[in-house]
Amino acid sequence: MKIMYTDCVIIGAGPAGLKAGQLLHSLGHKVCILEKEEIPGGKLNIWYELFPHNESADGILQQMLADINYPIRTSIIIDSISRNSKGFLLRDQNGDEYRSRALLIATGFKPFDARQKEEYGYGIFENVITSVELEKMFKENKITNSKGLVPKRIALIHCVGSRDIKVGSEFCSANCCITGIKQAIELKKMIPDLNIYCLYMDLRLGGRFFEDCYKDSQVHHKIQFIRGRLSETNENADQTIVLRYEDTLAGRPAKLTADMVVLLVGMQPDHSILKLLPDIDERVGSDGFFGNGRIDQADQNSDNDLFFAGSCTGPKSIIQSTDEASEVAFRVNKYLKKRLHTSIQDQYDGVWIQHP
Repeated sequence: MKIMYTDCVIIGAGPAGLKAGQLLHSLGHKVCILEKEEIPGGKLNIWYELFPHNESADGILQQMLADINYPIRTSIIIDSISRNSKGFLLRDQNGDEYRSRALLIATGFKPFDARQKEEYGYGIFENVITSVELEKMFKENKITNSKGLVPKRIALIHCVGSRDIKVGSEFCSANCCITGIKQAIELKKMIPDLNIYCLYMDLRLGGRFFEDCYKDSQVHHKIQFIRGRLSETNENADQTIVLRYEDTLAGRPAKLTADMVVLLVGMQPDHSILKLLPDIDERVGSDGFFGNGRIDQADQNSDNDLFFAGSCTGPKSIIQSTDEASEVAFRVNKYLKKRLHTSIQDQYDGVWIQHP
């Protein structure tokens, strides 16, 4: 058994965990990141390019890893987390222990399981895939249907698993709209003759330059946007997909046939950490994500040794996740400095009492 003493343990080596770790290390703190996957990077490992500037996801990850000169332990399954007056004690599957004054949770999100929307045909029809699976195709530079043929018509369905009371996800995932636009443009660049249809409830493009991407997708790439609510998916004998939907602008039913359908799945909270640290259940919001979302949380949590950063606190882009991680890292730094000052003062007080 090995024992590691640190100022802060970070659970999760995605963009938020890496950013927070790098900043805390630069501030002079001893940091260790624990990652359950074989390699660091989190969801950056499954994306091809990032919105809104089509930056290489792998390139961004390599830049982040180049700044790392503190321990990142991968393939770590945490068996237990306990808390005491000195901080946290974590044990992994190998019996190793990590003792830390503070704990930062940056476990990210999990993609919505599209099988919950059975009417969309995922897991039933081979040519219905998710936006995550499409990213893998981009990375392989190969867009083909189940027969290995290049599709001529692709439909992208927005808001799958978001703003949907039937599956218990009433919140907006914030990034589905721009992800759909980004992927549509990438598809058009790879297959110039492709016809692309985006079915949406309404477009929410709140990020900087997102509207530019939306305009570019229509003006330069001729991508068609249909304000429609999908109601039923069926398969033809040739494995093409028939979509029946309500055209909410025209107020009438309509249908569309596509060679491939892409479901833009939303971001769901990952509660796997709850079974290890049940008392953080009180830190879960009504949307299922961690944290309270308050502006003044820095003051409220100044005496707390448990912190959250990244998309585990709600749907975020990479930039938003790393920005929050930086802010949280400074809060951790403030807490650790206060803790160190208190510890030194206690030592002085002990000496004074013993030697009057």
